[in-house]
Amino acid sequence: MRFKAVTFTIFVGLAFVSFMNGSTEPAIGVNVGDRAPKIESRLLDGSLFDSEALKGKMVLVDFWASYDAPSRIDNPRKKHILEQYRDSEFLNSDGFVVISVSLDRFKTPLYRTIERDGLQDFFHLCDLNGLESELAESFKVGDDFPNFLIDGEGRIVEKSSDIEKIANTLKRLESVDREHFAAYRR
Repeated sequence: MRFKAVTFTIFVGLAFVSFMNGSTEPAIGVNVGDRAPKIESRLLDGSLFDSEALKGKMVLVDFWASYDAPSRIDNPRKKHILEQYRDSEFLNSDGFVVISVSLDRFKTPLYRTIERDGLQDFFHLCDLNGLESELAESFKVGDDFPNFLIDGEGRIVEKSSDIEKIANTLKRLESVDREHFAAYRR
């Protein structure tokens, strides 16, 4: 009996501490479950970009560089993933887009790589500051160039440098959505 009372007290105490800040919203951060940092920048064509405009969509924020071999190897796969999931429905998201954040320092190799790899359907951002760019700093990007999969509510649902892990998460979230809506329609 005493064990149950102690266990109950600990559980209630943890629940109380977890809600002390009065917010049920996740903190802004770069880990799975966090609300992703807001992205405000200029696209390569000079137009303004605000990630809030993509609310409701599943978003892949892809940090890469034209000089980085693993990034270049993954580019065809990223393009295929966009084609595969562009019009898909997910839990909390409708459709899929890619925000391509280049960590290049020079325009010419960046533009050539986008053209050669056929990445024109991505939202391309680059301030030519490399790893010192504001976006790299806000997402705490290092030499591993991670990908962040963000749901329609702005929460990070996957973080990985492995594009196949991102693809598997998309597949899982798409199938969850189909099962959810199939059950809902019955």
